[in-house]
Amino acid sequence: MIMCAEANPKPSRNIWPREGRWLHAGIAFGVTWQLWSSLWMEPNWKHANYSSIGGILFSLHSWVGLMTVLFILWQWLWIASEPQIRREIFPWRGPWAPILADARMLLRARLPPTGPRCGLAGLMHGLGLLAVTCTGVIGSVIFFFLPQSGTPPGGTLHMLVPLHEFLGTVVWVYWIGHVGMAALHAWHREPIWGIFRPMD
Repeated sequence: MIMCAEANPKPSRNIWPREGRWLHAGIAFGVTWQLWSSLWMEPNWKHANYSSIGGILFSLHSWVGLMTVLFILWQWLWIASEPQIRREIFPWRGPWAPILADARMLLRARLPPTGPRCGLAGLMHGLGLLAVTCTGVIGSVIFFFLPQSGTPPGGTLHMLVPLHEFLGTVVWVYWIGHVGMAALHAWHREPIWGIFRPMD
């Protein structure tokens, strides 16, 4: 029988694991920066002037992306070492009852409990991590194989760049939903902000 953690409605301490808080901080900052910088950056194959804002943002996007991938790798290593975390964010073999219960609560305009637990939020975290991982890995490949000095990308990169941009759009959708749900939980004064305090 697969057991999952239950949410604590009145926690006396930070309910989020310390390592999870550090990982959340690193990935949240990196992904947020990557998404917003992508709106104004100008890639070098478009003959960007590296002293321009667009060129500087492209360079920062590249380097912050690599650092974010390191946090993502750390996240996967943590997941591999923690069976409980795997059950919460990748419930492929169940239990499905907490996920269905959370979905029913949302349909009734009620928020599911916060905290590390099995449920719809855990499943969405897992799907979001998969999207962020694919986007970051493809971005890293582009970084290491992209010709410099304004040379247009070759055939393989010509295929990978649109895929990276498409996955970036998927991550945008996840980011907006993630931030929106966090804001709703905060509005209802639920213990959501502990995830942003890695030093507790």
